[in-house]
Amino acid sequence: MLRFILIRLAVAVPTLLGMSVVAFAIVAIAPGDPVMMELRALGVVPKPEDIAALRAEYGLDQPFLLRYLDWLGRAVQLDLGTSIATGRSVVTEIAMRLPATLSLAVSALIGAVLVSVVFGVCALSRNRGVAACMRGLTILLVSIPSFWLALLFIYLFVLTIGWGRLVSDGTWSDLILPALTLGLGAGASLGRVVYERIRAELSEDHIRLAIAKGLAPRRILISHIAPRIVGPLATAWANTFGALLGGVVIVESIFGWPGLGQLILQAIAQRDFPVIQAYLVFMGLIFFTMSILADIVVFFTDPQLRRTLSDD
Repeated sequence: MLRFILIRLAVAVPTLLGMSVVAFAIVAIAPGDPVMMELRALGVVPKPEDIAALRAEYGLDQPFLLRYLDWLGRAVQLDLGTSIATGRSVVTEIAMRLPATLSLAVSALIGAVLVSVVFGVCALSRNRGVAACMRGLTILLVSIPSFWLALLFIYLFVLTIGWGRLVSDGTWSDLILPALTLGLGAGASLGRVVYERIRAELSEDHIRLAIAKGLAPRRILISHIAPRIVGPLATAWANTFGALLGGVVIVESIFGWPGLGQLILQAIAQRDFPVIQAYLVFMGLIFFTMSILADIVVFFTDPQLRRTLSDD
């Protein structure tokens, strides 16, 4: 097990380095000068000497490679720079918004897992009407964009019924609608994966033997099928969590949820390069961490993989 984790961590180093280079390059070639935009936002008439001084202060006058190496050296010490717009540490800016985003993403993931299990199991129903209804609902939810679903929920639950508020203050009651918006689409997509995995397991000989012995369908599902599909599903859940973190940007903006989504939108509008760079790298790091955790779950749930690694 330790060897398996060390191999994954060894692969992580070049992956994270490549990801940081791409993120830094994307921000570097983006149009717009953050110094000019900040001075104009403050109502200051920019003078050439002021612009040059501020660009030197933030290291924007250096070549790309030197800026990247300087940023990388500070990043490994958890120093991601200073926000040009607010003057606060980027780590502080992210730490202030991260709990709200994680709570939204985790809540949406839990909802997505529950929805996927319900959809996947019901799609296998012997009642053709129920199965067809679930498949049609799955296609519908997967096809609806998250921003459209968010606007629909605001119209139905906030403006029509009066549940919730247009501008959230970060309370748990305000978490329901954005989590539901993200979780429904992701759950419908995962439901198809659950359906396919269960259907594949039903064709296995040991499942046919259990059916022939007269075991209850619920017992077969829980005792025989679930342990064999949890590994592959863990990988899908990890990928879904990364997708949810990326999807919160739009949903947080619509519902006014005070998370990283609003932070990155403000940073893009203000060309706050240190915040954008940190956000891209941080999201990639979380996505990669979830991938490693999913691999560990697969390792524990797949005896054949454990035997193969033990033999090596």
